[in-house]
Amino acid sequence: MRSISYLQRFGDVELAVRRLGSGMPFIWGHSLMGSMRAESAAALWDWREIEARAEVVRYDARGHGNSDGSYDPEDYRWPHMASDMLAIAQSVAEEGGWQRSVLGGISMGAATALEAAVQQPESVAGLVLILPPTAWDTRPRQATIYRRLSWVSGILGAAPYRLLNFLPIPVREDGRSRLGLHTARGLAMANPLQVQAALRGAALSDMPDLKTLEKLKVPTLILAWEDDMSHPVSTAEILAETLPDVRELVVCKPDDLSDWLPAMLNFLAELEVAENV
Repeated sequence: MRSISYLQRFGDVELAVRRLGSGMPFIWGHSLMGSMRAESAAALWDWREIEARAEVVRYDARGHGNSDGSYDPEDYRWPHMASDMLAIAQSVAEEGGWQRSVLGGISMGAATALEAAVQQPESVAGLVLILPPTAWDTRPRQATIYRRLSWVSGILGAAPYRLLNFLPIPVREDGRSRLGLHTARGLAMANPLQVQAALRGAALSDMPDLKTLEKLKVPTLILAWEDDMSHPVSTAEILAETLPDVRELVVCKPDDLSDWLPAMLNFLAELEVAENV
């Protein structure tokens, strides 16, 4: 099973990309302020099982992790981030002789994947949307939170996050706690100006409107967890009711994500069969 990590320029930005596994390309986006490293440390599922079925292509979004970025919030709006994901998908698919790719992600990555599918539905074999973020009616409140966090970041910089690397903070054995802590710790080395811009870009973003989503005939898997105001189950449910080809909606508790990996593997198996027909 080959593993490739590299930096590649896509348009105006250089992105850190990691490819592992073989099969249909599965392009994956992480959460806001996250990175490949933070997501791996959170260990929400075993990537090796997915890599045995598909070529998993993970990357650090612009302004995150080891990728390049700007100080302009407009560059971090979801349609712009979706263009990055599509550029990576096109590069990998062309190299492997694939016509289409599976797109997926968690939180911001899920929103990015959905927006990418709206932009180029013909190039998307399927969507895996994990923890779809606040959208539509619930978005304004979350946007206010992001603007406030951006303001705090402008005053304090990375100092609060650096302290996390020296404090013996106990981590509860649930996905939400692990993802939150490792994401925060990853910000210790982040550029505060890019953090501010990314947060403002998120505040300016929202999901595509429902009338647009009603026409998006792409096989979709949606995974969510309960009691998370940043990723309300209501968003996942509205998507499940609106998108015309949702194969499954799985809602669980953050301390038991055991249903997520089997759901992803089954979904990828269905797509693989469909692509080979």
